[in-house]
Amino acid sequence: MIALNTAEIDIHHDICESWQEMVNLVSEISRIPATLVMRTYPREIEVFIASNTPNNPYKAKDRERLGIGLYCEAVITGKKELIVNDATQDPNWDTNPDLKLGLIAYLGLPICWPNGDIFGTICMLDSQPTQFDNPTKQLLTRFKLNIEADLNHAYQQALLAEKSDHLSENLQSGNHNSETVRPITHRRSV
Repeated sequence: MIALNTAEIDIHHDICESWQEMVNLVSEISRIPATLVMRTYPREIEVFIASNTPNNPYKAKDRERLGIGLYCEAVITGKKELIVNDATQDPNWDTNPDLKLGLIAYLGLPICWPNGDIFGTICMLDSQPTQFDNPTKQLLTRFKLNIEADLNHAYQQALLAEKSDHLSENLQSGNHNSETVRPITHRRSV
């Protein structure tokens, strides 16, 4: 059984472009300044994709260390949706680091690899108190599912590449047994 390190799987440029279109569309439709796809690493979280909106303080490739109380950390550790309508009025979030950027409302969903590992989040942040309505939540959920389908494809591609490399190594080293390489047999129809 081959185990993949999902943190090392690259996301193809075409997929990133599709995700960029999604986050831009979500921000435009909802009129919320920041929509992000975040990617988590063992000690950091990265803005993987950021909406190209005028009041979005985040840029792709921005990184922050984990363990400082970010909204996305709660989504990642809980593996569930988080809604904060106004962090300034919520004692659980009134010291959140995003408040320094003026972002007080948050809606985030976890994004998972097909093996269950957390990729990160898709989230929206607003500079004013916000009641996230059902159409907005449904739109974000739909995009989350699309992203997870893309991750499944990337995961399967990485798995096939790893299996191919493993098979090539076995063939080159002469280490091929009946478990590694099976001859192709052709049967005739009678």
